[in-house]
Amino acid sequence: MNIKTALCAGAALCVSALAATAASAQDTTVAWKGAPQWTNDDVQFKVRGRLLIDYVFQDVDRVAPLADYQTSNIRGRQAFLGVEGKLNNYIAYKAEGGAVNGGAWSWDDVVIEFKPNEWTSIMVGNIKAAGLENLTSTRFLSFMDRGPYGDMGPDSYLASVVAKANGLNWTLTGAIQGNSLNSGDVNNTAGANPGSKERIGYTVRGSYAPILTDVDKVHLGAFARYRNHGDESGFSFAGRPSTGYGDSGRYYTTGAIGDTDVTYGVEGAWVHNNFSVQGEYADIKVNRLKTVAAGGDPDVKVGYAFVSFWPTGESRNYDAAKGEFGRPKIIDPITAGGLGGVELLARYDYADLTDAYSTATTAAGKTLSQDAGKYKGWTLGANYYPTAYVRLQANYTSADIDNPGPGRDVKINQFQMRAQLDF
Repeated sequence: MNIKTALCAGAALCVSALAATAASAQDTTVAWKGAPQWTNDDVQFKVRGRLLIDYVFQDVDRVAPLADYQTSNIRGRQAFLGVEGKLNNYIAYKAEGGAVNGGAWSWDDVVIEFKPNEWTSIMVGNIKAAGLENLTSTRFLSFMDRGPYGDMGPDSYLASVVAKANGLNWTLTGAIQGNSLNSGDVNNTAGANPGSKERIGYTVRGSYAPILTDVDKVHLGAFARYRNHGDESGFSFAGRPSTGYGDSGRYYTTGAIGDTDVTYGVEGAWVHNNFSVQGEYADIKVNRLKTVAAGGDPDVKVGYAFVSFWPTGESRNYDAAKGEFGRPKIIDPITAGGLGGVELLARYDYADLTDAYSTATTAAGKTLSQDAGKYKGWTLGANYYPTAYVRLQANYTSADIDNPGPGRDVKINQFQMRAQLDF
């Protein structure tokens, strides 16, 4: 059975269970969680959504004869609407989707969760499985976007079956993953190509917080992933300059050279009152798709590190039982007559794709990976929170891309702003 077909069948069962539960409803209470949340005994329901409106400006310098240029846009980064809730203490659900980067509707979080007990869960749907920054919602990221690590490191939302166990200060996750729920089915019934297979992946992640006090919190984590592209396109390792704007791989990419790959990643964070540091690093060992570009098997390396400081006294909201960061708690919001919260940031991003070029053994392979270079970027950021559900952001990025192909180097100066509301 195709992964997406199985998920649809599970969703139908969940809807039937919801209808049966509603028939036995008792007294209903309403709480405000950015939007009304209705609770009846063990049953909960809430409408959720977000709106992220961006402005982006890029000044791009290239080597002649390639022309320099400037570009800017006011754009809808995300406009999502969805629902979440639980049928009882054992079954929960979430479904949210919308327009991303001004495009057509697509699904984001789509999850059916089964909880045998308080500390374990089994989830099916469009789910993330690994990575500290990857698992942290875009709503709560310190920066506007995740950078090269988000583009090439742990996978974003994929049609998955995920098992998770956790304690007060640790988590352990395992996942079987296909492609995104938004991708088309692999046609495995056509006469010209019978038996085609969709991509498959396996991911394991663990996290541990050895220090959890009111003053200090320390997060340590690691993940491993294996992927096989099946009969879908080969894996390409590409990124953007810390933005969701433009095509991934426009300035640096290996091309679609990956048949299979194995990734090992580590992550860490330290929160000390209103100061914190965070970083992640991954080594992606690629088994080259020789039918596309002959050569040796390259390694792709990618990582980042950043510091955060809240002059208004807040602290990043770390949840050790989830192994991720959540919504910050604003000390003096404007709804209480205050001035809101301010976060100041600095970040360094790094990616090294050069192995893809140096291990290629044909002219065609060299041309395919002529933009497989080194990316180095610095980003300065500032966030202002009138309340915990509203945020204004500004990011400035200066990036240098040293590509191996002749005349392919790029320098980018980029300024972005965002107005964000979520509920």
